[in-house]
Amino acid sequence: MLELSAEQMSEQEQRRTEIEQTFDYDGYQVARRELFAHLRDPAIIIRKDSITFNTACIAGLEDVVYVNIMFNSDLKRLVVKGCNENDRDALRWCIAKPDKRKSRKMSCRLFSELLYKEMDWSGDCRYKILGYRIEFEGEALYVFDLVAAEVFHECKKKQSADQQPTTVAEENTEEQPVNPRKGYYPDDIAGTFGMPVEQHRQESELRQMDGFVSVGMLTGMPGQQQNL
Repeated sequence: MLELSAEQMSEQEQRRTEIEQTFDYDGYQVARRELFAHLRDPAIIIRKDSITFNTACIAGLEDVVYVNIMFNSDLKRLVVKGCNENDRDALRWCIAKPDKRKSRKMSCRLFSELLYKEMDWSGDCRYKILGYRIEFEGEALYVFDLVAAEVFHECKKKQSADQQPTTVAEENTEEQPVNPRKGYYPDDIAGTFGMPVEQHRQESELRQMDGFVSVGMLTGMPGQQQNL
């Protein structure tokens, strides 16, 4: 291993001091989390008839079996917070066993339809959104930014020949099949590093819950407990 000379060390220290004295955040962008691998990060998968929280998400809220799900139409965010089984609009989000808890598919066609309409999503796709675990008023929450969704094409069900007749011309112009396991982000996410530091700092702070509504309010069924 090569050792730096005293002169080189002095130059490095001068450069470090120069950077330290002149540094500020102007012009910097915070790199989007979505641009990096995130296989073990908490996330939600939204389909047109269901939602599923991954195992990392379930593990992030210890001992939580029932949750309230809230939606903010202005911020386009979902918020998930733990609650008691008998609380209003309580939803069971995992399978709880004595030794472990695991994810479960939550069937919710009406809820998904509203989200797809609100977000102008394609019914031929599913959407994966990373979760941000934050503390608010002494309670752990998950915040999901729906605008930063990773998009996956769903596999199309095969139809019999009598259901979908195909001519020779149509066969020649048939599109190449898409890979349902390969996700992509919209250009405004994939084509940029992220947002300016100050804007990132402001948007990272969830100061209040104003504007969020429960699943019961969103679906027009207030007061009705739903076990999806």
